[in-house]
Amino acid sequence: MTTAQIIEEIKHLSPRDQAEVIRFTYRLDAERQLSGKELSALAQRLVDTADPAEAMLVRETMVRGFYGGQTPTPTKPNA
Repeated sequence: MTTAQIIEEIKHLSPRDQAEVIRFTYRLDAERQLSGKELSALAQRLVDTADPAEAMLVRETMVRGFYGGQTPTPTKPNA
C-alpha cells in the first residue's frame, strides 16, 4: 500500500477514527529519533532565529528528536 492510498483511506474514516490516527501520528512523531540531517537543519534554524519563542520550540524539538521520546537523565556534578 502506498502513502497516497493510506491517506485516501484515512479520508474515508469516521471523525472519531481520524482523531485516533492523528493521536497516533503525534505520538509516533514525538517518539522517533531524528536523523543527523534533520537535527542539523534544526540547529541551523536555531542559529538563524531571533525569536526567543521559536528558539525555545526548536531546542525542545532537537532534544526530543535526539533522544527519541526518552527523557534524558540529568547528570550530577562531581562533588
